[in-house]
Amino acid sequence: MKRLFAILLILLPLALVGAQDEPLHVITTSNILADVARNVGGDRVMVDSLIPPGADGHAWQPTPSDVLKVARADLVLAVGVGYETFLGQLVENAADVPQVIVSSGIPILPFAGHDEAETAESTPEAGHDDAEYIGVYGEAGVCEDDHTQAATAEADHANEEAPGQCDPHVWTDPTNVMIWVDNIADALAQTDPANAEVYRANATAYQEQLAALDAEVAAMLAEVPEARRVLVTNHEFLGYFAHRYGFKVVGGILGATTLEEPDPQRLAALATEVKALGVPAIFAEVSANSPFAQVIAQEAGIRVVSNLYSESLSDINGPAATYLDYLRYNAQTIADALKPV
Repeated sequence: MKRLFAILLILLPLALVGAQDEPLHVITTSNILADVARNVGGDRVMVDSLIPPGADGHAWQPTPSDVLKVARADLVLAVGVGYETFLGQLVENAADVPQVIVSSGIPILPFAGHDEAETAESTPEAGHDDAEYIGVYGEAGVCEDDHTQAATAEADHANEEAPGQCDPHVWTDPTNVMIWVDNIADALAQTDPANAEVYRANATAYQEQLAALDAEVAAMLAEVPEARRVLVTNHEFLGYFAHRYGFKVVGGILGATTLEEPDPQRLAALATEVKALGVPAIFAEVSANSPFAQVIAQEAGIRVVSNLYSESLSDINGPAATYLDYLRYNAQTIADALKPV
């Protein structure tokens, strides 16, 4: 018995060291966000996404097993800006798990359907027109975001009269993802201070890749003449992409999310505008392809490009297996569809 006790005394410290060396278990609400988090965390984190590859983030609903995943996590990372309409229930079931909104500090754009009067409280980034931004996300009153802990009572009250005006698809601009990277590195460093320098070094290296990607995409899109730099999409998810690279978003067939029912009058107006502007193509997504896109395209005599990725990456063997692949693939697909033949 004494010998057994002595062995346990030797093994116990080793077991504790092993437990301390275990990677952080991080849950993300989006698989795009999960890929970014893996680049920042490296082998010090184990990242799981609630939304699987290829899924429509707007339509996804959590299961009881997802609630358990969140409850057992060391850290939850969310996009914010009202994107996670399903997150409220998960938050209530995992109140003790730290949750970080990675879009804090990003200048937020309105959806194309909102007029400039709705952006009166804008806080523009240097070099941009004042009316283009709603504000910088993370400030009280910027966006309706009832389903995350970032939404304070003041913010909820401030947005009661203007729900849904903020576009949450910030990741289609890689400079916004650079802000994600800083926020993720800070969150990981706070959760695991012993490896803070590793996270920040990983963040810097990944931001260099994002900067190179930004330049690559800009060069890729330079072949599209100004008159053809117009985007009509299945739903409005390319606002930040358009703003970054000098495109005009005409509108989305389904509106702000893939769950909206198309309004017949708005569809008729969109079809008229598509004809008037000479829009070369309508872009739809792999995960949500509306038949209304085909109707408008046939009426206008143009084609539907239905292989973009919006809310999700592809599977590992697909063309958008990582965020870098995702943006590069979407940009090349758009460039090929819009540049003159």
